[in-house]
Amino acid sequence: MTDDQKELAAELDRLAGDAARLADRVRRLGRIGDGMDDLREGLFLSVGQAAIVCDVSDQAIYNWIEHAARVRRPIAEKRANVWIIDTARLFAYVDKRRGGPSARVIAVDRLRAFWPIWSKPQKLRLGEPAPEGANSYS
Repeated sequence: MTDDQKELAAELDRLAGDAARLADRVRRLGRIGDGMDDLREGLFLSVGQAAIVCDVSDQAIYNWIEHAARVRRPIAEKRANVWIIDTARLFAYVDKRRGGPSARVIAVDRLRAFWPIWSKPQKLRLGEPAPEGANSYS
């Protein structure tokens, strides 16, 4: 493959990623809701949740966040000292750089398996110690 062909293939990969993100944004335009609804629907994940979904360590997710930012395709933003990971961007990153479409399908399936557990409403327990294992994701 020539350098021009490699360059063209890389550009097509970038355009495909842009198209997927644009399609996701268009789907969101027609919905009524806000950021809280997006959180409830699994459009954003914590580092720990992303690690479980992708079956890697938290440190691997931090490395991916850093790498994605370096290649100008960020998958997360840091707010109030917490990384918020865009699920669609994470899956696109996995597809392109961490195993291809089969790895993406596995990650999507794992999110579908874990999301019903993670999305259950939590009770607010003022003044009580948290039950053992309350901070785990499994």
